[in-house]
Amino acid sequence: MVFLLLLTVLGLATPLYATTAAQTDVNNFTVENYEIDYYLDRDDEGRSTLKTVESITALFPATNQNHGIERAIPNEYDGHSTNLKIESVVDQNNARHNYTTYETGGNTVVRIGDADKYVHGLVTYKLTYTQRDVTRYFADTGQDEFYWDANGTDWRVPISNLAVRLRVPKSISAAQTGSMACYFGSAGSRQKCTIDFNQNTYTTTAQNLQPYQNVTIAVGFEPNTFKPYQASLAENSSYRSYCLL
Repeated sequence: MVFLLLLTVLGLATPLYATTAAQTDVNNFTVENYEIDYYLDRDDEGRSTLKTVESITALFPATNQNHGIERAIPNEYDGHSTNLKIESVVDQNNARHNYTTYETGGNTVVRIGDADKYVHGLVTYKLTYTQRDVTRYFADTGQDEFYWDANGTDWRVPISNLAVRLRVPKSISAAQTGSMACYFGSAGSRQKCTIDFNQNTYTTTAQNLQPYQNVTIAVGFEPNTFKPYQASLAENSSYRSYCLL
């Protein structure tokens, strides 16, 4: 089967936050460990839902260079809203990280850190967020697919270790077709990686990703496993108002 590789469209772009203009290169650090757990499901309307838990452990220099990071998450998939909601941002001990959000370029950017504090050494950021309508039917494969970029193509620092896991509940496990694929590299790359399946969990890993390199996973389901996106009343109302201008 053929999966269209749309890294820049679907990718979770990730610019980095650090702070004073007088500093040298604020991207002079590494992401030592990056774990992403996706929980795919259906809601009562049969539409796809996704809970994402990301654990990002960065290794910052001893100098006063960085205050934290930014994680930019797209608000749309396939041309429509995903109803993105940031649930929490904590450390490895589930202690709250201070964060704010802002919108830019179709993304919600989560800015994590304190303007009056520098971070040094290993720091873990654990983000939990939810989305809806994250699958669609692909005519070329005749399947519904979860086709998703993991870390995204805009990281400006190397990632030493990346692990991505997609968990599928029993309620939709019978609809899996067995089709799965994994790609990695810069935007547009067709280089394949290995994806494994065990006990309704798809897993892939990557080591020594360079800046701007991403991992994409794709998993197939029977047609009509997920109901297609439908605009809410608020979205329809906004569209009608726009048309009347």
